[in-house]
Amino acid sequence: MIQPKILLSPLKSAIPAQGGTIDVMVRVQGPEQPEGSKARVIPKRLSLVVDRSGSMSGQPLHEALKCVQHIASCMTPKDQISVIVYDDNVNVLMPMGSVSSPDAMKRLLSTVDDGGSTNLFGGWEEGAKQLEKGQDGSISRVILLSDGQANRGVLGQDVIERHCREWLAKGVSTTTVGLGRSFNEDLMIGMARAGGGQQYFGQTAADLFDSFDEELSLLQALCLRQLSLKLIPAQGVILEALGVFDQNADGTYQLSDLAWGAESWMALRLHVSPTAAGQTRDLLAATVEAKTMEGQLISVHAPLLSLPSLDPQQYDTLPVDEVVERRLLEVDFAKSSLELSRLVSMGDIQLARVLIKELEKRFGQHPWLQAKLARLRELADRDPEMMRKEARFSSRKMSKRLVANVEVAYSIDETNLAMPAFLRKKAEEGKGRSGPSDRPS
Repeated sequence: MIQPKILLSPLKSAIPAQGGTIDVMVRVQGPEQPEGSKARVIPKRLSLVVDRSGSMSGQPLHEALKCVQHIASCMTPKDQISVIVYDDNVNVLMPMGSVSSPDAMKRLLSTVDDGGSTNLFGGWEEGAKQLEKGQDGSISRVILLSDGQANRGVLGQDVIERHCREWLAKGVSTTTVGLGRSFNEDLMIGMARAGGGQQYFGQTAADLFDSFDEELSLLQALCLRQLSLKLIPAQGVILEALGVFDQNADGTYQLSDLAWGAESWMALRLHVSPTAAGQTRDLLAATVEAKTMEGQLISVHAPLLSLPSLDPQQYDTLPVDEVVERRLLEVDFAKSSLELSRLVSMGDIQLARVLIKELEKRFGQHPWLQAKLARLRELADRDPEMMRKEARFSSRKMSKRLVANVEVAYSIDETNLAMPAFLRKKAEEGKGRSGPSDRPS
């Protein structure tokens, strides 16, 4: 049985006796993959759902089909895919099965042309139905490629998200890929969030090849999925979740699916009542429930977080945990990115530029955040619409990212480094690797 480790890491190793706040990082770490299982290939069952409606006419549809070709070329003999295209109507271009050859897929895709309106829900639902009755030990995922501009069939985002959650409970997750310049990021992010998958965006297939490498390498490396975190504060402690997070109806928190040797995490702020100096105070209990790749439910409890209480002078001199400090900055950046996106949506580009300058001062000691801000500043001057999307997706990515159990601090853009794609910290989410020579055409 796979047993992850739960660490409750406080920013400081004590609490102030007079009461106040203390920040804590909850870290759920996957074990290293056992030697005997490293050659195991997890079968992937993917439904590739492509929007061919009028709003996708021309370059967006061309790029979407190139993405499908790329994903199909990465499949192993154990994998299966289906291909669905939709406009007003939904057409199963290829039922669930193995890819016979790249040329056969290319010929199949060459028959697709643009159509009429956008029955996005109908296309996605057919993709999910193709994955029904999945096999134990395999991964079933819908990958929706669209500009997200639904105007036929089921349109309510809350209804669509509810269906994504229902299919996730049946073992079928959803990843969304926003294409072009005008895709509806609210809907695409919402579906991925509710469906337990990832969200990506790009204007061209070349922008997205790296995202698909990330998606496929993550699916292959998973050891646990559908992680749910239950937090129980002790008496006299009030819990505040920090950053951008997803909460279930029962009050638990959704964490990212977990890969071997990687860590899923979230940040908290504990508001603590006064305690006599010198006493040890119980603060927080945590439990994680998850499913193995075979669908078996597991539950793991963290050791109770208890810390000593110190008088103000002693507390102020305590060092901080550098990893926790760095992640807290990322959480702060994620919230600030949402504010940047909101300002651009309102048309206030000038105020967004002012906020970027303020953030450059606030995050000046964090190289990754500085690199992201430099890219956002450049986009604000040249392409505010894509800057808005970059800020929104960057916020989600930073809040939900997996990290290595032993993470090396960022020094340069990791997009082109030789490491698992899902662990890379990129300066820009809407772009992939800069070198096209190693990419399929």
